[in-house]
Order: sequence, then C-alpha cells, then structure tokens
Amino acid sequence: MKIGWLLGWAVPEDWFNSLVKNILPNADHGIFPATRAGLTQLEKEPDCDWLVGYSLGALLLLDNKGHGLTNENYGVAPCKFALLAPIFGFCREDALGGKVARAQVRQLSRWLRRDPRAAIGDFYVRAGLDVPPGDLSVPGVEDLAWGLDRLEGDRVAPPAPAGWRAWCGAEDPFLDAQCLCSISPDVAIVPGAGHHPGPLVRAFAGRLEANR
Repeated sequence: MKIGWLLGWAVPEDWFNSLVKNILPNADHGIFPATRAGLTQLEKEPDCDWLVGYSLGALLLLDNKGHGLTNENYGVAPCKFALLAPIFGFCREDALGGKVARAQVRQLSRWLRRDPRAAIGDFYVRAGLDVPPGDLSVPGVEDLAWGLDRLEGDRVAPPAPAGWRAWCGAEDPFLDAQCLCSISPDVAIVPGAGHHPGPLVRAFAGRLEANR
C-alpha cells in the first residue's frame, strides 16, 4: 500500500515520517510539506492508494479537489482520500469549526518573520507536538508565511466530498470536533485526542485494518 501525506503547518517531514512508519510499518509513505511545491509534488506522485491531508494539508486537499487532485490521476484503481484534523475554515469568524481568531493568525505571521524559531516553537507547544527542541527541518519562512495566509483566508464549503474519510480529536485546541461533525458527517471524533497527528493516524490505520 502506498500513502501520500500532505503535512500540517511547520510539521517536520522527518518527525512525521518516523511517526507514520511506526504506526504503519508495512506501507510505502510519501511525505510532502504543506507548501505550494509540496502540493505540486503530491499531485505528481503516482499510484497512491491513499492521499491523506493533516491539518493545513487537509485544507489544501479540500481546496484543490478538482484542481489536479482527482482520483483519475492515480491509475486504474481510484485513489482514496482521508483528512486528519480537517480544516474547512481555520478562523473562528468563519464558523466552519475553527477556534482560532483571525487576529491570532496574523500575529503569528508577524512573529514568524521577526523570530521564526520562537514562533514555530510556540506553535508546537500550543498544538501539543512533541517535536525535539531545535528541530527546524521545516519549510522556509516564505513558505510558512504562505501557509498562514491559507489558514487565515481560505475557506472550503462543507461537507467533504463523498467517500472521503476524516478524523478530528475531541480535545483539539484549534478545531471544534462537534461542529465539524455537524457540517461534514464523515468526520469521526477521536476521544481524548488533541491536534497531535499520532492518535489520528492510529484511527486511520484502524480503518485500514478493518477494511482488510
């Protein structure tokens, strides 16, 4: 099985790769950052059985459906899609399940340009990501700023396309899981989980195992 992953904002590829290999050791994983280049690379990745977007990556998958990311691109057997911590609108003003004020996203963008290490480190703490201190193997500042612009301004009309699967943590600090369920019935709530991808990847892996 081949899985293409589109990551969340500022999520290091090596860190995420280790996580998914631990949970799904027998799969072939393609890991792509949530950047314009990463999205283009994912579109060209051949023969994926699944494309999975996490957080910002989920927003980009939703926003690009029909614009290159279509099942027909992936050979005879249609590719399947999954979303972890799905985002239809990140800012709470959009009333699409996001909890973060637009002003907070803008503040993070300004902080990113002044002190990238501090801004990314603070985000890791708020998101509950156990990325090792000092690990900045992430996209450059311009790509990260582009990602924050997407989180601030992009909105996708729910629900998720038919057949897509999605999981959100019940305790996600950035997303209202109950609201997401109400606007997109395919979203499943993972009890006790936050924004960390680990429990969400395990829920996805459980779905794969159940379908064997």
